Amino acid sequence: MINSSSKVAMGAQINPIDFTKIALKLNLHKILVPLDGSLNSELCLPYASMLSRWFDGEITLLHVLPANPIAEVERTGRVSYPDAQHDRGEVLARSYLEAIIDVIAPQGIQARWGISTGSESEMILSRLKSGAMGIITMAITSKSDIRKLFTPDILDQIYKKVSVPILVINGSNIQPKIQVPKQPNTLLIPMSKKLATTNINRIIALSIASKAKMLFIHKSNNSKFVTSEMTELLNVARSAYEIITFNKNIVSKTLDLQKKNDDSWIISTTSIRTGFNRLLFRGLSNQILESSSCPLLILPHSN
Repeated sequence: MINSSSKVAMGAQINPIDFTKIALKLNLHKILVPLDGSLNSELCLPYASMLSRWFDGEITLLHVLPANPIAEVERTGRVSYPDAQHDRGEVLARSYLEAIIDVIAPQGIQARWGISTGSESEMILSRLKSGAMGIITMAITSKSDIRKLFTPDILDQIYKKVSVPILVINGSNIQPKIQVPKQPNTLLIPMSKKLATTNINRIIALSIASKAKMLFIHKSNNSKFVTSEMTELLNVARSAYEIITFNKNIVSKTLDLQKKNDDSWIISTTSIRTGFNRLLFRGLSNQILESSSCPLLILPHSN
């Protein structure tokens, strides 16, 4: 076990880093939650609320209405349109989002809502940019790779276009009446490549805010992924961490550890594969998302 506190106690001269300021710079306190009106999409709300508490942040609930030729715009608040059907949809959407805020606001959660019209993926990306969001929290339902090839789900549509983490809950693997959302005590981080500095900072900020231990997992022949920069940042953070090596499949090892600890989240450092690429090669993120019942935080591949 490599523990950050013990490293510092040995007298290493390390310049202090304020990870609270780093979290603010990364806008981790600005959380975007797309909701389509289904119970499944709402499964992410408890986890978005956790993020909001940890980072003293605000949740933006976003509902996207189908494209309308008269109102192909993005909007928030009261707007009048000469399309009766569209107006009814907006009224229902507003009532739906305000009802959710009425439930989470008494818990001390700051939240606002927004309604957009057009392509769901385009409107999510637009709100992400205009609101300077730092993280997306969403729930999905599993579909076969063949179905996704012809009708990509919303995660597939937005993943390669965003530069922020996406916290994903696979509703197909959850039994809401039995499974109670839990704050993590461990962050499982399977490593199959080197981590960019920004992503290391995101992981550390999440660990400090949630008070969860970081457990980095890599194969014994991939020790090069654990860089000196990474260990220095971990030591500066003074947050508990451990780095373990093994010889078996990294996905199997990660899922085994998660099953032994229900109070764990997984942070994926690899891209989601889409289209024919997914049919030919099963990526780490895809395999974990399909099998795990815990939240999966997918780090952006661009940084």
